[in-house]
Amino acid sequence: MLGDRDPAIGPAERPFGRSILVRLAGGAVLVAAIAGLTYWLAGGAESEKQPTTSVEMALPAGRPSAEEAAIPSGGRAAELDKAAQGADPALIERSASGPLPMVADDGRKAWQVYAGPFDRSDTRPRIAIVIEGLGLATPETQAAIDRLPGAVTLAFNPYATDLPDWLQKARAAHHEVVLAVPMEPVDYPREDPGPQTLLTALTPRQNLDRLEWTLGRAAGYVGLTNLMGSRFIAAPTELRPILEVVKGRGLLFLETRAANQSAVAALAQELALPQAVNDRDLDGNLSPAGIDQALVELEPIARRNTIAVATGSPYPLTIDRVLAWAGSLEGKGLVLAPLSAVVAPQGEPKAPSP
Repeated sequence: MLGDRDPAIGPAERPFGRSILVRLAGGAVLVAAIAGLTYWLAGGAESEKQPTTSVEMALPAGRPSAEEAAIPSGGRAAELDKAAQGADPALIERSASGPLPMVADDGRKAWQVYAGPFDRSDTRPRIAIVIEGLGLATPETQAAIDRLPGAVTLAFNPYATDLPDWLQKARAAHHEVVLAVPMEPVDYPREDPGPQTLLTALTPRQNLDRLEWTLGRAAGYVGLTNLMGSRFIAAPTELRPILEVVKGRGLLFLETRAANQSAVAALAQELALPQAVNDRDLDGNLSPAGIDQALVELEPIARRNTIAVATGSPYPLTIDRVLAWAGSLEGKGLVLAPLSAVVAPQGEPKAPSP
């Protein structure tokens, strides 16, 4: 049902396909006619308005118009309010894209305020488990929320329906949550993370608009992680503006190790961005022995580095094996921790473990 974790949403309609262009062309004619009539009736009173820019014309599908941004009302206003549910108002910037995280006037940041429960004075080596791809399949998402220990961090796909509700449920069960940002893989568009994918071929403004779409889908998350992205996270010029926004909005970033030559670590150090790097993929070998082996390999990494991170999918088998393994940690002198408890100190990003 879940399929491969990387192409999480399956084949997606190309945002600039031929049929869409045809519809846009027809719509442009109608808009032009209406605009001309309005201008004539108003006697040219609006002639000093700035023309639509090329960036505005290229805004991603689903982004509201300038009018919607200025006067949200009715269903749109209700939608924005729902996306912000459960969030600290001091950490929210209201926008047409939804509730964007921001650093509070008193300096509080989302990655700290929304952090999952954990005793920060615990000196035992910490291991964070992050289950990805949530929100697309209801049974698997509900099982991850209900069955896994609260210390397991849950990563949600931004295309999920009812995303604010899912985040509320996860946080009510004491899970820390992150959102996945669709990023360009090396084999794009054969592998397509969806219409809001950050692409190396787009302008910085276009990528930031797409990032804003993801950020505004819900509230109450501690940070972001990459959905695919093997090409994008290896492109420092394109990645820098994205990570600058992540830092500026008080979030952390988890790199899933999608690329061998990632630019995340160097940029995170330069920007003093709280970040973590995945050490093991739990279900690359989807078998009891394969998952158990990946979990066991985390233990010496945690003892050596004081922290370790693993990612996995909400397969029933993965959930079962994580549950069994988590019950053994107390006797091993290790502790399961939310992602925010294993991010490297700002300015000292954690290096990937072999």
